[in-house]
Amino acid sequence: MGIKERREREEQARLSSILHAAESVFAANGYYQTRMEDIAEAAELAKGTLYYYFTSKDEIYLQLLERESNRVLQEVKTRVSEKASFSQILRETIHFYLEYFEQNHSFLKIFFPCMCGIVRFEDHQLLRKSTMNFEHHGKFIRQALEKRMVLEELPFDLEKLMMFIRTLQIGIGMKLLEGNKTEAEAAADFFLGLMEKVMEDL
Repeated sequence: MGIKERREREEQARLSSILHAAESVFAANGYYQTRMEDIAEAAELAKGTLYYYFTSKDEIYLQLLERESNRVLQEVKTRVSEKASFSQILRETIHFYLEYFEQNHSFLKIFFPCMCGIVRFEDHQLLRKSTMNFEHHGKFIRQALEKRMVLEELPFDLEKLMMFIRTLQIGIGMKLLEGNKTEAEAAADFFLGLMEKVMEDL
C-alpha cells in the first residue's frame, strides 16, 4: 500500500470515528444542546482538528442523515420487490420501519426530531438537503405502490395513503422512543389489518 492510499484510509477512519462519536452525542444531548466541543471530546480530538474536517455541527448532523438515508434506501430496495403485490409492499414497508427503528435506537433519537420538523437549520440550503435525504426511500416506496395500484386497479388516493404512512411512521417512532414496542407493533398491525379488510371489500 502506497503513502497516498494509507493516508486516504486514515482519513476515512478518522471521519468514521467522528461520525460515530457525533451520533452518540446527538442522541444523548439532542441537536440544540450539542456543541462542537462535545463532539471533539467524544471523538478524542482537539477542537481545531474537528474543524479541519467539518465547519459546523450542522454539517456533521447532515452527514449523519445522508449516511443513514443511503443505508435505509439500500435496505428498502433489498426488501421491497417490484414483483410483490400492493399488500406485500405495504406490509414489508411498515415492518421495515418497525425493525429499523428498533435496531437503530440511537439514530432514531437523531432522525425523529428532524422528521417531525423540530430541528430547524438556520441555513435553508442545509434544511432542504435534510428534507431531500428523507425523500429518497419515500420516493422508492411511493413509486412501487403507485405501480401496483395501477396494475391491480386499486381506487386509493396515493397522496393520502403516503401521508397516512408517514403519520404511522412518526407514531411508531414515538412509541419506540418511549419504550413501548408493543404499542408500536399494535399500531402497525391495526393499520395493516384495516388495509387488508378494505382490500377484501373492493
